[in-house]
Amino acid sequence: MTRELWTELIFSYFPVDRENIRQQILARVVFLFAIWTLGLVAYSLDGLLMLYASSLEIVQTLFGTGFIVLLGSYMVQRALPDVTASFRPLVRLDDESFMKLSERVQRHSRSFLPILVLSLVLTFWAGVHHEILKILTVGVSLHSVYFVFLMFLVYLLIGTGIWLGVSIWITIFLVSRQPLDVELSTNTVEKFRGLSRLALWFSLFYFIALSIGGGFSMIGSPALTFLDIIISPFFLFIIIGIISILFPFYNIHLTLLRLKKQQLSEIEEQFQIVKKRLDTVVEDKTYESNEGTMKIVARLLSLQIKERGLRSAPEWPVDTGFFSKLLTLVLIPAVVRVATEILNRTYFV
Repeated sequence: MTRELWTELIFSYFPVDRENIRQQILARVVFLFAIWTLGLVAYSLDGLLMLYASSLEIVQTLFGTGFIVLLGSYMVQRALPDVTASFRPLVRLDDESFMKLSERVQRHSRSFLPILVLSLVLTFWAGVHHEILKILTVGVSLHSVYFVFLMFLVYLLIGTGIWLGVSIWITIFLVSRQPLDVELSTNTVEKFRGLSRLALWFSLFYFIALSIGGGFSMIGSPALTFLDIIISPFFLFIIIGIISILFPFYNIHLTLLRLKKQQLSEIEEQFQIVKKRLDTVVEDKTYESNEGTMKIVARLLSLQIKERGLRSAPEWPVDTGFFSKLLTLVLIPAVVRVATEILNRTYFV
């Protein structure tokens, strides 16, 4: 099993404290600055210093999207063991089976092969292969080699961000597919707090990265109609993000709903049995029957209270607080895109 995600493996060689987030942030900034400086040297040697130094797109890509993905990978990898441990009370598994589940979750989240495949697909889709063909036919230059390297690195980071989202989805899905050992109550949501927190962490980095990579990069582009904005790939990625975050919780919702119906059915069966016993005892006029009646009535009241509490138990593993936070995060790229369009119409039309 891969012991580290590839990004964390790189930063493990940095002389920084793994648990100190400030040092980790600094390490990522230094890494990205080194990549940018490498490009500065390559373009300078080819006589294109000003072309590179004035490129805000490269700065935005590296220190915007790149930094968000690198920081997000650190936060997710750091939180995942604790989140996985929080699954233990939720599933009806022995220690060995749970250990296998935990290792499977870790293996998915740290796998490099799917990230590499995603990166190659995105790189090819972006047309970088044309630049490679140009190098092979026209000739090799330092700035063209660096450009290919930079694009591959950028899409490797984007692929990493996508895979982190997929691995979180897989984590939640795997938990939802296990036999749950959950006592339904008004506090049911608290038992899934680790999963919801992990999903919100991913949402934060996803929508901020989308805002930086898709919103700010459109500054200076031609003005679009409202319909063009709605059907644009940018808003499509917003919808994909929302669906990818909520869908795994929907599977848990179905499990909780099925468990709730099952427990209500069991209570109803017990209620009918106890009610028949009450009808039988009431016909007896002895002292013992009166004492038995009191016990049966107490049992009926207990079942009614349990039923009332069960009916009030939430059927979703997340509450309104989760949805309100998710909505706030969704508004970030939407507001950035609208602001960008207003700026384009005001200054670039």
